[in-house]
Amino acid sequence: MTAMNKIDFKDLLKNEIEKKLKGNRRYFSREDLRDLIPKGRSGTLNRYLVDFNKEGILYSAGRGWYSFVKQSFKLDRQPVKKIVSELEKKYPLLSFSVWSTEQLKSFAHHMLARFVTFVYVDRDAMSGVYDFLKDSGYDVWLNPRGNDARKFSIAEKTVVIRPAISREPSSGHFADIEKILGDLFVEVAALNLMDEDEYYRILGNVLTAGRVDIGALLNYARRRRVKTEEFIERIKSI
Repeated sequence: MTAMNKIDFKDLLKNEIEKKLKGNRRYFSREDLRDLIPKGRSGTLNRYLVDFNKEGILYSAGRGWYSFVKQSFKLDRQPVKKIVSELEKKYPLLSFSVWSTEQLKSFAHHMLARFVTFVYVDRDAMSGVYDFLKDSGYDVWLNPRGNDARKFSIAEKTVVIRPAISREPSSGHFADIEKILGDLFVEVAALNLMDEDEYYRILGNVLTAGRVDIGALLNYARRRRVKTEEFIERIKSI
C-alpha cells in the first residue's frame, strides 16, 4: 500500500503547507503549491484551499494568492478625512481618490517628519482642483514631472495632484492600501520621497500588520507599469 493510500490527500497537502510554507513566509501563491501536489491530484486543489480557508489554516489574499495572516489590514483614514470632506463639499459629483504618506508613518523605519497627500482625479478636473486647494491654503503641486519633480519638496499641507488611474483599488474617495503601496512605489522614484530599501521596509511592515490583497496590488502595479518580479520576491520573503 502506497503512502498516498495510507494518508488522505487533503491531510497530506495540509501537512505539506504547514511544514514547507507556514513559518517561512506569510504569503504564497498558487504557483508555490505545484511541487506539493502529486500528479493527477491538482483538480481537487481549489476545493481543499476553500476548506483550509474555512478551517482557519490559511486565508485568501486575492486572486491566486494566500496568506497565513488572519486579520485584514486596517488603514487609518484620519489623515485624509479633512481634504476628502473639502473636495466632496466643493465637487459633490467629482470622482477622485486620496491618500497620504502620513497613513504609513508607523510602518516606516525612519520617522517621517513631513507628509504629502496625493489626489488622483480626471485630467479635465486637475486644474480646477489645483486652484481650489491652492486657495484653501494647501501647498499644491500640479502633476510634477521633469524639472518640477526635481524641485519638489514637502512643506506644510503639501498636496500633489495626479491623473486618475483606471480601476484604482479604492473605497469611495479613500485609496485602499493596495493602491497606496502601488502608487508609493512609483512616487519614490518620481519625487525622490525615500530610497527603495525604505519602501520595501514599509511594504514588509504593512504586509505583516494585516492581510493585504496581493492579487489586487500586483494587478494595479502592472497597470502602473511597475515590473512586479521584485515585488513578488519581496512578498514571498516576508
